Amino acid sequence: MSANNGLQSLTLMSTVMGTVSYGVGLVPLSIALSRKHLSILSTLGTGLLIGTALGVVIPEGVEEIATSNSDRSSLSVRVGASVLTGFAFMLLIEEYFSSHAASLLPHHQVHGNTQGDTFQIDLEELEREQGISEPAIAGSRQPSTARHFGNDDASHRVFPLSLGLVVHALVDGYALGVSATADERSSALSLIVFLAIIVHKAPTALALTTSLLSRSLPVVECKRHLLVFSLATPVSAILSYLLCSLPFMNQRLGPGVPLLFSGGTFLYVATVLQHSADRVPDAPLSTGGISKVARSITLVVGMFFPLVVSQLIGHGH
Repeated sequence: MSANNGLQSLTLMSTVMGTVSYGVGLVPLSIALSRKHLSILSTLGTGLLIGTALGVVIPEGVEEIATSNSDRSSLSVRVGASVLTGFAFMLLIEEYFSSHAASLLPHHQVHGNTQGDTFQIDLEELEREQGISEPAIAGSRQPSTARHFGNDDASHRVFPLSLGLVVHALVDGYALGVSATADERSSALSLIVFLAIIVHKAPTALALTTSLLSRSLPVVECKRHLLVFSLATPVSAILSYLLCSLPFMNQRLGPGVPLLFSGGTFLYVATVLQHSADRVPDAPLSTGGISKVARSITLVVGMFFPLVVSQLIGHGH
């Protein structure tokens, strides 16, 4: 794939991703959603991230380094250091950005009713599944205990939450951007990463909007926060692609190191997910959650899907 074609494809995917993310985030402003469907989407997105990291991105990065580096003695060090750096980077983001939101937003329970479950996102559970540690739990579009803060104070109090999600979205964009630099395999690889990220971002966009509404933030302000979140990944993807395409960056790093770094960020998501799954009990079906069996099947399907797709469309193997 030529550089121009790679940039055009990436721009198209970035445009679609930003549009879908913004559109999905607008849904809580108008309609109620089922928690069950959100849980399925969130679990599938997490499985896709795990499968993309362990089955596609990291192996691809190892292959890139192995073919471009004649010094085999340093191969394991470069691979290990790159993955660990990406993992540590996400850990620092969680500690210094996302966790600040936990003390600002109240915790709400998910309630069911006989008419169907109103969409009240448990943002803490969602973000644990997406790899962001314990930001607050969002409420619904209905009034919540959060309203005592007042509208004037709401913008300041939701800023850390929005910042944490935006920074995470920037890392997603980096992963997409570097995946488009892997020479002739870039088309298939970036498509797989794109699919994983877009499914992963949908429930996060829903959670963000609902959380902002629960803080009595005006609808106009909610849309602004959502717009910044939606644009973060596309902008980061294009900038990362342009940066990694520079001759200096290619000569020093090649595509392998950035791929392994992004694989490390995805691997962090997988680790946090597995740890959270052991701690968080399954939501009963009466509250709109999915059963343990359904969650396990959805997760495993999502994990193997990127590997199967990569073989079907053939990315150089």
